[in-house]
Amino acid sequence: MDKLRLGTIGTSGITEQFIEAAVKSQKYTLEAVYSRTQDKADDFRKVHEGRKAYSDFEAFLSDPEVDVIYIASPNSLHFDQAKAVLMHNKHAIVEKPVVTSAEQWDELTDLSRTQNKLVVEAARHIFEPNFLKVTELISNQSDIYGASLTYSKYSSRYDQVLNGEEPAIFSPKFAGGAANDLGIYVIYAALKWFGQPKSVEAFAQPIRTGVDGKGTAILRYDGFDVTLNYGKINTSMQQSEVYTADDTLVLDAITGLASAEVVDARTRETSSIKLDEPSKNPLMWEALAFAEVMSDYDSESSRTRGDEWWALTRQVHAVLDEIRN
Repeated sequence: MDKLRLGTIGTSGITEQFIEAAVKSQKYTLEAVYSRTQDKADDFRKVHEGRKAYSDFEAFLSDPEVDVIYIASPNSLHFDQAKAVLMHNKHAIVEKPVVTSAEQWDELTDLSRTQNKLVVEAARHIFEPNFLKVTELISNQSDIYGASLTYSKYSSRYDQVLNGEEPAIFSPKFAGGAANDLGIYVIYAALKWFGQPKSVEAFAQPIRTGVDGKGTAILRYDGFDVTLNYGKINTSMQQSEVYTADDTLVLDAITGLASAEVVDARTRETSSIKLDEPSKNPLMWEALAFAEVMSDYDSESSRTRGDEWWALTRQVHAVLDEIRN
């Protein structure tokens, strides 16, 4: 299988992390990078040993030697840039949130079908081996009583907000805020493990810029609820838990999951679940999964996997719409 020729939009740390994962996976080569300024694009290309650097967006998209483009620009730009990538007959890997409404996601997937190219949201944790092990464990439980899933981590950029500034991740102009960032991880986990909820209740703690700094959502299912806690203005040390009639499954994290224990509900006796050592680069597993599908996109198995990703992403953004509303 030939390696996929990768182009990137954005020069932040997450782009560097994806390039490293993509190259180490041996499924991609870095073909081209794009930045709004040529000097920045040139510097980024040199550091990561890419072949070309662009500041002309149309020229970058039109490069016939690029197969797939990874988008890690500010959130509000993702939808239009993903559309442009698909229109130029290339696959699109988009950092979360790929869109700011489920309606936009429907438009992207319709275009993806027309162009016969994959668009996918880079929700890295759902591809991690330890997350998949826990997913299998939960799927074998028939008596779920509920769950509490948490991902709250203080962002250093909140210091800028406190100083009167408005960085993109905390700006309504750029679709910033906690739900659009860390909230997506716990929503993906809940929907992957329990399916689409019957209803959603949500509560936000707004900050000076007008976005949500932290929030809580309650997903209602038949017979149980799942509580989601997420935030970028606080750090939570609370572990995530899944409750059954007999046990409590305790997870140290939602992303980069490294340890899991089963606690007997009656005796509190604890047993550990054997997990793998987490990858040093957590984007490795998504890079591999995306490459497998994109490199054989016309096969039935690849289309089936792609359709499964699309369906889950659609559900996630339907929940996000309700949280925003």
